[in-house]
Amino acid sequence: MKHKFSAAACACMLAACSLTGCGAADESSDDGMNLEQYPYGSTLVEDTSRSMTISYDKRFLDDALVEKIYTYYHSLESKDGEAFGSVMFPLYHDYQLHTLYEDSMTDQDLAEGTHDNIKEYFGYDFDYAFIDVTNVVTKLGESSGRDSLELMLDQLAEEKKQKPVSDDTQHLYEMTITRYIDKKGSGTKTQTDDFMSDETLYAIQYQNEWYLMYS
Repeated sequence: MKHKFSAAACACMLAACSLTGCGAADESSDDGMNLEQYPYGSTLVEDTSRSMTISYDKRFLDDALVEKIYTYYHSLESKDGEAFGSVMFPLYHDYQLHTLYEDSMTDQDLAEGTHDNIKEYFGYDFDYAFIDVTNVVTKLGESSGRDSLELMLDQLAEEKKQKPVSDDTQHLYEMTITRYIDKKGSGTKTQTDDFMSDETLYAIQYQNEWYLMYS
């Protein structure tokens, strides 16, 4: 039986301690329809070039974003707070550290706490084996979470007397991700019996650079 670690459990740990890749515009399928007309998941690829496989729809995620996603999960499995902080969107992450966590947590605390919580739940030290980006929301009006975050980022910028984040945002994605793990050092890069489903991770391409945010 597969063991599922809920998104709520991981989110609680983070809260407590815690370009696009689209093809050319004229790219079409065998039936003559433009591939952009098909829903997410219609052109899935599995990138096995890193220590974990990352599955995603190549029309939505480019190599730079996939690298950020890899760095995020690798930072958690290796408890690397510096790498964890490096992929976070600075404006939002500053709000999390100083307002939500009241300056009581560091990036190292968050990386270690999340790692240790997963390790305790499954009963073994782990590596991520397979990261499955199962859905991506890209547009205003498709997700209340994405819409609220977009508004919040502009409000945070206004409080700091900065220009609206939306002025320099090329993309803002809400991603749903299933994470499969195996024992540390196993080298597994396929789906496994132990998995954590339905994590929501946000990606923003701001001033042509990708960053991540977790809720």
